[in-house]
This record gives sequence, structure tokens and C-alpha cells, in this order.
Amino acid sequence: MSISPEFYRLVSLRSFISRRRLLASITSVIAGLCLGLLIVIGTGIVCILTIPASGGLTSGQGLSPLSAQLKDGWVDRSIGNLIETLPLLHSSFSAVVAMTIVCLVLLVARWCLRTMAFDLLEQEIASEVLRLRQHIHRKSLRLEPADLTGEQALATDQLFQNATSALEKAATRCGSIYLSVVPDLAATFFVAWLTDWRVFLQTAIPILLGRMALKAESQRSDNSLRLLSDQVSRGLARMAESLKKTRIVTSFGMEKAEQLQFENHLRDYLNRCRHLKRQQRIGQGIRHAILLTVCVIPFAIMSVKVLQGHAPAVSVLLATCLYVIFQGLGLLQEQTESSSAGSEKADEVSEYINRVPGVSQAAGAGFLEPMSKTLTFNQISYQTPQLPPLLNGLDLRIGFGETVALLSLQPTPAYALASMVSRFVDPDAGQVLIDGKDVRQATLESLRAEAMFIGGQDPVFNATVLENITCGQSDVTRQQAIDAAKLVHADHFIRSLPRGYETLLGEHGATLDPGQIFRLSLARAAVRSPALLVIEEPQIALDAETKAMLDDAYQRLSANRTIIFLPFRLSTVKRCQRIVLIHEGRVAVDGVHEQLVRTSELYRHWEYLRFNPFREESEQAG
Repeated sequence: MSISPEFYRLVSLRSFISRRRLLASITSVIAGLCLGLLIVIGTGIVCILTIPASGGLTSGQGLSPLSAQLKDGWVDRSIGNLIETLPLLHSSFSAVVAMTIVCLVLLVARWCLRTMAFDLLEQEIASEVLRLRQHIHRKSLRLEPADLTGEQALATDQLFQNATSALEKAATRCGSIYLSVVPDLAATFFVAWLTDWRVFLQTAIPILLGRMALKAESQRSDNSLRLLSDQVSRGLARMAESLKKTRIVTSFGMEKAEQLQFENHLRDYLNRCRHLKRQQRIGQGIRHAILLTVCVIPFAIMSVKVLQGHAPAVSVLLATCLYVIFQGLGLLQEQTESSSAGSEKADEVSEYINRVPGVSQAAGAGFLEPMSKTLTFNQISYQTPQLPPLLNGLDLRIGFGETVALLSLQPTPAYALASMVSRFVDPDAGQVLIDGKDVRQATLESLRAEAMFIGGQDPVFNATVLENITCGQSDVTRQQAIDAAKLVHADHFIRSLPRGYETLLGEHGATLDPGQIFRLSLARAAVRSPALLVIEEPQIALDAETKAMLDDAYQRLSANRTIIFLPFRLSTVKRCQRIVLIHEGRVAVDGVHEQLVRTSELYRHWEYLRFNPFREESEQAG
């Protein structure tokens, strides 16, 4: 699987040029050098503790006999001269103690360096993922207002939380492998090459070939087991399917035939289960054989060299290096799997960030004056990839000061049309005109300041009540916010809060009921005094007191203002001056409640679907 560009940017070697990652790389290289020294010094300790028993080194002489054997190359001669120069290494006890202390210091230093490197890497990747989350948030502000079904909001939430977290985890894992394995492999390779490059090449080639064979066998075994597992699952599902046929079997006397067929399926299922387990054992056996071969060949080569007179210490050192190389190559293979998982998540994030919004401000857009005459929908057509055509050549004209209930048998067409007023979505064809001016020719800021949409499910912000009303805008005074709250009957419950208008709301603040949150949303819009309001009522049951306050708030808000309702309560529909019902993409009904309930069968059907208390019983019976 190819690595996505976004994920490659997080984990590529080029990305380690940044200041934090460069410092992490340097500390990892030093940690790798510590590993090389640990291998060399550890080999010396092993020689002192084990080789004297076989007569290779005289007891009590430390590493002195070893220095006499290291005469082949300049590296061997350098180590031999170092042993002869340091008196501590001439005594077995002092040599073991000194080298053990050095090993402990190197281990602590290596742990500290790697911890520092990983911390720097995690900070760098976390900042990169934070940048991606900022991009997602900014993009959601442009994309999600056009989300008519709410599916995009759920997908964005999953993307923001799960995909970015998985991406961060995969990138951190891959980067950690780069930082730990690459320097360690380089240091180990360097030590082994300088020790005896001929023997190292002879023993390293089987190690590399064995690791490649293990990878190929693992892939083959995984594919085979996946196929067999699917066959086993299908066989089990086939047998479970027979449990749903009991009525037909007993009714037609098919018990014997059904039992025979079930036993055949059961035998086939058991055979496949045995085959699956056999394949698992074969795969394990092949992998064990490869591992055994990988161990035996280098051991045989080094044994022959020792018998030919080579220093046993060299074989011990090379064996340690080969083990480190074999483990490191395995981690590099694991890095490939993490890259595949991270690339998939990075592609999801990148696709979302690069998505083009359906609504954007036109070049040369001008300031929109407040509505004073008419709102016109002219030949509006609209559809989405997920939904059938919602609007098809719709025409509607709303005069200034009217209160209109916008309805549809399914809520989406009415919601889509109302969303076009503030340009959360644009029609595929047709125009939305305010006082004869196409809203697409107005700046988004001026349009949405004079044509506000109040959602029924709008949440509160993690801020004070006052900031929730003013939205943090300095041009709105405290008194204006209080007056707006009084207008929609929110002032009373606000003052009952622990700190009144300074009470903190949201996750760690006071909790409001849905009716209070909706009135707070009304106050947020009322403080700006727009000429046109689109109000979506919350789809929840409200108590009688809240209903009465909302009815009065609607009456107050409608003064010298055009209001379009997306109603949930029948009382709101009845109070509107006009009722517009959209059906099959066009305006099918236009009138008042008293008239339509007598003359429009479609309107009566809509009322039945929404408000008839017996509709659920009839649907269940049907």
C-alpha cells in the first residue's frame, strides 16, 4: 500500500530536518552509539566470566590474554592497546566491576536519550496533528451549515476525534521506530563491520534472507488463513440459516431431508475448521524452521572460525550484533504496517480538508441592506447526492412583516429552502432575492447579519450567559443583551442562575433545559435585530409555561420583522399569517390554517402525520 502524502510528510526522513526532530535524531544517534559500546563492553564481561573455564584466558588476568589475540586489523590492535594501557583491565575482578559500572552508566544514558528523543517526537507530531484538527474545524465552519441530514456532522466528529487520534498514534509509532531502530542498526552494523567484516558478511546474509523469508511466509499464511476463516464463517452462517426454516420444515414434513442437509453442512464445517488449524500449524512450523535455519547457519560459520583459531570474543560480539540486527529488521516490518494504517487515516483527513465548500462569497460582493419589501424564491431547484430531488422549480414570494410556516411532508425540503435564505446552501438552479437583489451578490457577513437562522438544536457555548448572547462581540452592550433576554422571556431564568449573566455554561458550567437553551438562542438573534428571522423550533416536548412564553416571544419578535418558521408545534402553525406546504419540490399549499384544514387534503395529511395521536398505533398495526 502506498503511503499518503500527508502521512509521508509526518514520518519521512525529510521531516526530521525540523528543529525538534533534528534534536531527537541527534539524541537517538548518541543512544545508538551507547548501544554499540554496550555490545563491546558486554562482550568483554562475558569473555572474563565464561572463557577462563575453558582455558582460553588465565584466571585473574582480566582481558590481558585477549589483547594478545587481537592483532589482525587496526581495530583489533587499537582495542588490544587500550586493554594494555588500562591497569583496571589486567585483573578479572577489577575489569568486571569497572566494565559493569560503565555498562550501567551507558544504559542509563541510553534510556535518558531515547526518552528525550521520543518526547520531542511526540511533541512535534502532536503539534502537526493539532494543525490538522484546526484545519478540520475551519473547514467544518464552511461545510457543515450545508449538512441537511446531520450525517456530515457525525462523520466530521468521527474524523476529528478518532481518525486524527489514530493518525497521531500511527505517526508516533513509525517515528519512534525510525528513531530507535535506524541508529541502533547503524551502530551495530558499524561495530560488527569493524570487528571482522568478512565473518559479518557471511553471517549477516543468512539473517537478511531469513527475515525476508519470514515476511513472505507471514503474508502467505495470513492470506491463506483469512480465506479459510471466511469459508468457516460462511459455513457457520449457512447452518444458522436453517434455524429460520423451522416452520416450513415442520409444515411440509421435511425434517429428515433438513436433518440430512444440516449434517452435511456440519461435516463440511468441521473439515474446514480442521483445515484451518492444520494451516495454522503448518505456518508455525515453517516459521520455526526458518528461525532455526537463521540461527544454525551463523552459529556454524562462527564455530568453524573459532576452531580455526579466531578469538571467541569476536564470535560472541558478532552474535550479539546479529541478534540486534534481526530484531531491528522485524521492527522495520512493523513500521510498514503502521504506515499503512496511518496512511488510510491521513487520506480521510486530507480528503475532508481539500473538499470544496458548496457556498462561497462571490468576487465583488456588496453590502446587503436590511429587507424592507420582499423575499423571493425564483425557480428554485435543489438536490443532494444522498437524497432525491428536494426542490424542483419552486416559486415563492414572502412580503416584509409576514410570519410564514414553511412545511413539507418530509422535513428536509422545507429545511433546505429555509437554509438558502442565509446561504448555508445554494440552489442548483434559480435565485433567492431579497428586495430584488440576489443573495449570492451580497457579502456573507452582511447577509447573515440581516437574515439569521435559529436552529432548534443549537447548543450553548462554553462561556458565560452574557457571552452566549453577545457572542463575544464588543459592539453589543450588556444592557442590550439584557433587553434581548427580557424580550424572549429569558431574563428571569438567567437571573436565577448562581451568577446571573456571568454564570458559566457548557461542559463545566451550569446546565440549562432545552427550552431555556432555545430562548437563549432567540435572545442571541434578537440582540442583533435582524430584518429576517428563520426559526426552527426544537423537536422536544415543552411544558405549558415554556410554550406560553415562546408564543409571547414570537409575537414580540414578529413586530416589524419577517419570520419564517420551521415549526414543531401546531400552535405555532396556527398563529402564522401564511402556511406554505412544499410537495414534490414545489409549493403545493399556500394559505391559513382555518382555510387549509377544510380545503386541502394534502395539508390535512401533513397534520395527521405530525400531530394525530393515533398515527403510531395505525402504523404499528399496518
